[in-house]
Amino acid sequence: MKYIYPAFFYEENEGGYSVLFPDFPCGTCGKDLAEAHYMAVDFLYCVISGMIEDGEKPPSPSDIKRVTPADDWEYKSVFSSLVSVDTKEYAKYLDEQSKAIRKNITIPKWLGELADNQHINYSAILQEALKKQLGV
Repeated sequence: MKYIYPAFFYEENEGGYSVLFPDFPCGTCGKDLAEAHYMAVDFLYCVISGMIEDGEKPPSPSDIKRVTPADDWEYKSVFSSLVSVDTKEYAKYLDEQSKAIRKNITIPKWLGELADNQHINYSAILQEALKKQLGV
């Protein structure tokens, strides 16, 4: 099912963007505009999917011409935009992203023997190291 809702993208004074949806009591953010938009789509998917799972009907979207940004928020600039998500397609995307892939690595023999003796999980260690290296 496809959904589309208005959102306000607030450029924060310290950098980054906050995204608030007038039709939902919370929002999301990103370090730049591209990440903020990605997170806004992800937010919509999570909120709408959760409501449907709980047997609730998502609210009708507000008219983008009638909503106004928050007046109790300090920000550098703000603009409104429509954010859409196809929940079925996004669910497929998330499923595909979470699938494990096989990567072959090469390490010195002595290091492999030490790791094997301590029953080290190579996949877990590599994932932790990659996340740390990539800052995710």
